[in-house]
Amino acid sequence: MPAGVSNPVIGYIGFCAVKFVGYSLAARFISRRYERTDRSVFTVGGVRTLIGMAVGAAYFSLWRLMPGAAEAGSIGYLGGLIPVRLAEWWFLLWLFYDRQFQQTRKNWRTAVLATAWSYALDVPALIGFFVTGGVSIC
Repeated sequence: MPAGVSNPVIGYIGFCAVKFVGYSLAARFISRRYERTDRSVFTVGGVRTLIGMAVGAAYFSLWRLMPGAAEAGSIGYLGGLIPVRLAEWWFLLWLFYDRQFQQTRKNWRTAVLATAWSYALDVPALIGFFVTGGVSIC
């Protein structure tokens, strides 16, 4: 196995690195969409990654306490992330792009597309989950 793949901590760091790169790419698209070239894509991507790490840890902790969580499995866990991720993206849009929420339609489209992008970025995490024996998804 490649170095660190069997280590869940290294797997989580790799997962966060994938998210950071993916969220930085999303920030590039969003910045163009909002005509905000003054935003550093790495700052926006880093903040989004940190939001995901913090909220993801809280969500995971709450999920484990919910009755029936084990029966719901991964599909239930990932499905429960939909409103969480939408809220994360809305917060990021407010933080960097639209403080007054004047572009509601654009914000919704962006948040929905970005939420789908968050799920696409989970693919490496799901692969890592099976390889390392467990990685939290944020």
